[in-house]
Amino acid sequence: MTLRQRRDTTTRRRPATGRPDRSRPLEGEDLSTNRWEDARHWMSIYSDLLEFKRGILGRMQRDLPGLHPTAQKAAAVDLEIIETQMLGYQERLDLWFTRIWQLEGLQLDAADRMVRHRGRTVTLTKREFQLLQFLLEHPHRYFTTTQILGQAWADPALFPEEVRNYVGRLRKILRDLEIPVDLLNKPGRGYSLVFRPG
Repeated sequence: MTLRQRRDTTTRRRPATGRPDRSRPLEGEDLSTNRWEDARHWMSIYSDLLEFKRGILGRMQRDLPGLHPTAQKAAAVDLEIIETQMLGYQERLDLWFTRIWQLEGLQLDAADRMVRHRGRTVTLTKREFQLLQFLLEHPHRYFTTTQILGQAWADPALFPEEVRNYVGRLRKILRDLEIPVDLLNKPGRGYSLVFRPG
């Protein structure tokens, strides 16, 4: 199953919430593009927008307790608007992440736990495949060791040291397949699969 097929299935399962569409495209944005450079460009824009909004959100949350109660109520509304915008940006980033993998020729075969990229194929262990699939489905988001244990594998019997071991193995697989991503680890934030610019 390709990433697009899996995302289409996920999209169909989502219930209608009655909320306005958070992930409207920006002017000039075209998901049907066949140009890899366009996909990378839009990923960069949405990554920058998310980082900018994250900074604003952090400052507001830090200043909130010191505000007058009336100002706190107004700030809470602003916080909700920013969080909704961030969700929309993340949804667009996810869409572009999927599109770039279509253009890059990346495919996952869940039945045989295989990953293919530009003519290269590697068979992964069950946990390696689950970790890669989880990170690909949540691009540019950071997950702590505990979150990975609970969400990627849902196996409380594993130890945090095993997460680090599987991350190391997955990094080698990504390098061997020449997939242009970095599996980053930021102190206090955790692990994230981030598209490599340039």
